[in-house]
Amino acid sequence: MDADLERYLEAGVGRVQDEPACCFSKCGFGKKISGAARETEALVSDLMVDQPLLWLLVSFFLGLLLGKRLFRGN
Repeated sequence: MDADLERYLEAGVGRVQDEPACCFSKCGFGKKISGAARETEALVSDLMVDQPLLWLLVSFFLGLLLGKRLFRGN
């Protein structure tokens, strides 16, 4: 695998992130929103994979609350 990446690891090759034209927006607010969105997506995907029991329990209790509210006699 290192042989495949060797041409990218040369000292003469610059990083794309260091160039000013690499990003369409250098605004700090846009970067914060983008970073928050990426972190949220990573957190949700980790929870979906690693914690299925948590999601089952949360959905069960939400179902109980909704069912209790919908089928309660007035």
